[in-house]
Amino acid sequence: MSDFVAWMPEGPALDALESLCAAVPSAFPGLPPLRFRARAQFHMTLRFLAEGLPADPAPLYAALADVAARTPRLALRIDRIETWPGANVLVARTAPDEDLSTLFARLDAAARACGHAGEARPPSPHITLAYAATRERLPALPTRWPSSTPLPLPIATEIGSIALARTAPARYDTVHWWPLGESGAPPSMHLD
Repeated sequence: MSDFVAWMPEGPALDALESLCAAVPSAFPGLPPLRFRARAQFHMTLRFLAEGLPADPAPLYAALADVAARTPRLALRIDRIETWPGANVLVARTAPDEDLSTLFARLDAAARACGHAGEARPPSPHITLAYAATRERLPALPTRWPSSTPLPLPIATEIGSIALARTAPARYDTVHWWPLGESGAPPSMHLD
């Protein structure tokens, strides 16, 4: 089980991601078989919490609530897909922009202030779409493909909330949830 801060897409963004997954096999018929993620598995990790939740998570919840209150809703443009051959996954990518970079930095500072170690790598904003279904390695996709390639990109959406999430079989459970750009006590959802 692992814990992390994430953006969990909703409604139209989930529909768009499912449409993107459905278009991949015909757009790239040479790819090995893929095991696509279920709708409930789509998310963008914003800060991994390698140490998990502390015995008293209240300071972490307060720090994340503060980050959410100070961060306006963020426009997000998913504009490409890539294979990551080393991890054998297919991902949807967005280039980090200043607002998204600020959110990553704020979440990192909040996690560090609550005793979590720094991230080993810089953020790489993405949503995992699929894993290779066999041991066959996924080839790198071309950086540019013909305009006739039938992919429903870009996907224009927004990050309107952050969630503290936990892995569960075939899905991710939301432990807490905070809307962006709202002051006061955030609504939350508890698993406990």
